Amino acid sequence: MADVYSFQILVTLVSALGFSFVLKDYVASIIAGIIFRKVKHISPNRRIKVLTNPIIKGDIVEIGWLRTTLMEVGDGERLPSVRTGRILKLPNFFLFNNPVLVYGDKIIDEVVAHVEESKFRPELVDIMRKSIEKLGQKVVDVGVFQKEKYFIIHGIFESETCSMVDVRSKILIEFYRRFEELENKNAD
Repeated sequence: MADVYSFQILVTLVSALGFSFVLKDYVASIIAGIIFRKVKHISPNRRIKVLTNPIIKGDIVEIGWLRTTLMEVGDGERLPSVRTGRILKLPNFFLFNNPVLVYGDKIIDEVVAHVEESKFRPELVDIMRKSIEKLGQKVVDVGVFQKEKYFIIHGIFESETCSMVDVRSKILIEFYRRFEELENKNAD
């Protein structure tokens, strides 16, 4: 009888340990989700970067009880702030246990245009400024410097993080459109 009782206690303990091992991640995710809701550093429409290997960067779409949904954002030279279209679902405890860089409401970004030395005109600095402003961004600085056989017009602007678009490409398109107009006007 004692052996059956000991076996029953052993089975109960192993079952309880196994059950708690299976549920630990779920419980941790629920607790992390509650903390996220109370602290509000990690909230929808906020851009975050999880400093893991590989780095995960995205815009928070939703914080659920167990998982946080991100719209992935490129984190490199080729896709620095462009949404990739991939949706990531990360366990809340993963975000809680790893270093997370939380972006503010505004970010500073830059746009760079290259112009051949023979086509450079001082008005291009103003054209860059106007191109940034036309797209509704706040100009921080616009400068120019020379490198080998071309000039670089460098615009720094403040952008809303929640707009979640690649504004740089649109600014460059506007800049080169205006540059072409200036070229055509000078040719006449």
